[in-house]
Amino acid sequence: MRIQPAGIPLRIAAPKQRTLLAMLLAHADHPVPVTSLVAEVWDQRPPPSAVANLRTYLMRLRHLLSSAAHPDGERLVTSDGGYLLRVEPAEVDLAQFETLSARGRRSQERGDLETAHDEYAKALALWRGMAVEDVPLGPALREVVAHLTDHYLNTVEEFTEVQFALGRHAAAAERLRALTVRYPLREGLRGRLMVALYRCGDVAGALDAFRAARQVLADELDVEPGAELRRLHQAILRRESDVESPGGPAAVQVRSSHPRPRQLPREPAVFAGRSVELSQALDVLWRDAEAGAGSRLLALHGPAGAGKTALALRAAHLAGGHYADGLLHADLQGSTPGRPPLPPAEVLGRFLRALGVPHDDVPATEAEAAAVYQSLLADRRVLVFLDNAVDAAQVTHLIPAGDGCAALVTSRPMLSTLDAVQISVGMLDPPDSVRMLTMLAGESRVTAEPGAAADIARLCGHQPLALRIAGARLAGRPDWSLGRFGERLRDRRRRLDELQTAGLSVRSGFEVSVAALEEGVSPVKDVAVRAFRLLGAIDLPEVGIDRAAELLGVEAKVADAALEELMKARLLEPIGADRFRMHDLLRLFAAELAARCSADVSAPVGALTSVMIQHAPAERGGSR
Repeated sequence: MRIQPAGIPLRIAAPKQRTLLAMLLAHADHPVPVTSLVAEVWDQRPPPSAVANLRTYLMRLRHLLSSAAHPDGERLVTSDGGYLLRVEPAEVDLAQFETLSARGRRSQERGDLETAHDEYAKALALWRGMAVEDVPLGPALREVVAHLTDHYLNTVEEFTEVQFALGRHAAAAERLRALTVRYPLREGLRGRLMVALYRCGDVAGALDAFRAARQVLADELDVEPGAELRRLHQAILRRESDVESPGGPAAVQVRSSHPRPRQLPREPAVFAGRSVELSQALDVLWRDAEAGAGSRLLALHGPAGAGKTALALRAAHLAGGHYADGLLHADLQGSTPGRPPLPPAEVLGRFLRALGVPHDDVPATEAEAAAVYQSLLADRRVLVFLDNAVDAAQVTHLIPAGDGCAALVTSRPMLSTLDAVQISVGMLDPPDSVRMLTMLAGESRVTAEPGAAADIARLCGHQPLALRIAGARLAGRPDWSLGRFGERLRDRRRRLDELQTAGLSVRSGFEVSVAALEEGVSPVKDVAVRAFRLLGAIDLPEVGIDRAAELLGVEAKVADAALEELMKARLLEPIGADRFRMHDLLRLFAAELAARCSADVSAPVGALTSVMIQHAPAERGGSR
């Protein structure tokens, strides 16, 4: 990060002051709350003196910046919402970069390639190294850096296509060699390097570039290169006269005038495990499009808190470079506390506007909007990410039909009626659970108390959401030992209270699942709800159909149907023929519901406790 107020280089030696200034610059002309600054500067591990130290850093920054005061007064000002840094757009390289790259893109779309080349070159010349590379990053700045890096690399890839069209392959190869070292997992860069080398006559170099890409993807992600990179490799092996770079033809790349939305949320900064599921997902998203086969469809399903969205975002970001015409995203709110599921018509309207349809031209009816949507996507390469679907009906009209498109859907229930590759997302295994905790709480703390870390992961039921909350709480309390926090979690009556923090709660996810069950139309929903509470009240981790019928006082076929409803709602998981298991944290929540609804369940619980005591060994050791 280079600061030059009034053209004079300003040296800020203290790392925490650089973090503070970067955070203020990232939110230039907007107040940043003190709590956000503290969390960023100390990476969510603030000492007791954090606020006092922050004021000292701000005072020093204000003094350093005073020689280049804002025309209307001080640059660094205190506001009701926190602290604000006044900056003019012309003073920030990023604003100039965005302006120049936009000009380059417009010239490219018009076919004015020489002008596009010059504008892109000026924009990229503003980059010196990596984004904010000399600044210690907290959670917010890590997201900023991820966004800036993606923006930069997209521009590089667009510039490279212009260089290819102008025949400047050697110059493109020189830049791409350096960037593939710095960003080794970016397949778009790898593919363009292969094209540049091949067109320079360096066939061996192009093949070496593919081998290097395959090796790093295997080492880092345990996946094979995507379909387009593999296809490019085969084209080079066949010595085809003209090869295509990933995302578009090798000939002159004149972008069409239609918008290319990039709506994906940030990729999760903390991600552990899931190598098998991620490989399966990328196999679908990177698969070659087959004429007439329709879009590729991937459906991730799993219980609350299992990390479906994080996995989907990871896969979508890795595959995003294969979809040159856009990345659409919608949170369908199928499992969002306090918010109703989004109607498909509303989502279609959003997508159509993002694809360039004027607001007034969006059809009023869902069927008409779906028809326009499918027409727009018919000849494009777009990835559609539909998060938190409530059922298959909500996504039917949102799944593109075009061969070049793909869709990624997440939901709690398995959407079995979709013609999709289905991937079940469950809990993490113990080593990956500890790895996630380490990323959040800090390696030194986990290394110092490995047994306590393993206990916390177990008490969280290896659930990613619970682990994320536990890690965030530990990060916010550097004075706590892991052993102390583990003791708090061991108290079953308060464990769910401990597993909540600002904006995140294990309990709220369970509440949505139970509410959906209660509001359903199944004829056995009341029995299913009673069974859920009962299993919590008597603390039974596993149950078979016969035992459930005995406990509920109903026929076996009714108990079977009720347990099936709980399974569909992801409140039970099947573990074999006619047997089901309830997750530890869900059992705690079910016990809370039983206590709150004691008037409804007190009689069955009281009458059946003796039955459970008599048969507990058989229930836990075998089936009935």
